[in-house]
Amino acid sequence: MWPWIKRWHDWLMNDLWPTYRIGFQPQALHFSYEKAGLVVHDQPVPWNAETLLIEANLRLPMAVMRRKNDFHLQQGEGEPIGADSLRKLENEDRYCVRFRLPPPSTATTYDLSWRTRAMGQIVIPTLPRDEFLDQLKLQMPTLLVRLGQESVACQTFVSNQCRGLLASAVLTSPTSLAPLADMDLHVEFRCERSGTTQLVPVRLSSSQMVSRQALITVVPRKYPRHLGTWTATWRVGDRVLASQRVTGISQRHFERSLRISDSRFVLQSDKGEVQLARQVPPGERSGRVGPCFLIASSEAAMAGLCTLQVSAQVPGAVQPPLLLEQEVLITDGPTMVAPGTLDANDLEQVTGFEVTLKGKSLGLLPLCPAPSAAFNAEGGFKPPPEYTWSPAAEEEMLERLNRLLDARGGRQD
Repeated sequence: MWPWIKRWHDWLMNDLWPTYRIGFQPQALHFSYEKAGLVVHDQPVPWNAETLLIEANLRLPMAVMRRKNDFHLQQGEGEPIGADSLRKLENEDRYCVRFRLPPPSTATTYDLSWRTRAMGQIVIPTLPRDEFLDQLKLQMPTLLVRLGQESVACQTFVSNQCRGLLASAVLTSPTSLAPLADMDLHVEFRCERSGTTQLVPVRLSSSQMVSRQALITVVPRKYPRHLGTWTATWRVGDRVLASQRVTGISQRHFERSLRISDSRFVLQSDKGEVQLARQVPPGERSGRVGPCFLIASSEAAMAGLCTLQVSAQVPGAVQPPLLLEQEVLITDGPTMVAPGTLDANDLEQVTGFEVTLKGKSLGLLPLCPAPSAAFNAEGGFKPPPEYTWSPAAEEEMLERLNRLLDARGGRQD
């Protein structure tokens, strides 16, 4: 085609031919924003966003329609904003028109046009700072103390056993956490005894900032080594999200708080079946038998280590046979201490089992059943032989009393 005819043909196609004749197709409008090198799609634009991006996916079957300068974005009566880029998508006729513009401070409507023809409209929601902070929540804040090889969630611990302190929580928001990129998110650790404080900043990874929730853990440079109370306060700037306390107590205080909450016998049959029982069945000479103690601290939310010994009680023995010596983590919930089982034939001279701490008895589990008192017609009774009381015997006594009261109430009815 001659050059002057080609120029006349392009002018005719661009300015005179009706747009609908050349096949403009409906488009999809999307928006996103940039923050700290991240791109967050289809979420309210925060007050501290760096750039607003608006994209339109179009079907442009003819070359005459693929001019970046023909696409404009306009807000109300303001000046039209030209497209920043026009790039081809994977589909043969699909193109993406992108606009880059400053983030609006309030919800704003933009109109997309090709030359003078309106093509679509999009509303950009915004997210003010106060609204973001009001919706930001800290869930399950937890303080963990490192004791030996374990990290235990607690509120009370043995101060001279502490080898580290951790603060952990789940941070959630209805929108992306990206606005936190340049906000002062930190944990303040404060010793109430000395008044000293440590500020530990919280840093989120890129995947956490794009997400709407993040599990975060911080470790202070110094950890509690003395008696007293520490507080961990989560803050964003001056706003407090959550605060927790943890108290260090002495080893002696911890040991005085230990109690046996329950005790049972572990019975193992010749077939390997295992069950728990309050008493060993009379005349039991088969299988294996062993003690099981449940030990807890009376201190609330306690965590501490202690070395316990479990021994067999043999009358006349110079030193009771030691069945177990083990360092155990004790909390305010029951901790099981079980040394294993012995052959039933080896228990002929054993009267019971005892658990001790530094030579001090915490409790006994006698092998002989609780004795019964014999009453006579005059109301007197013959005292039972000497018997070592235990939590199992206490439970058995309460059970017998309840049966007695129930039977008496039935006769009155």
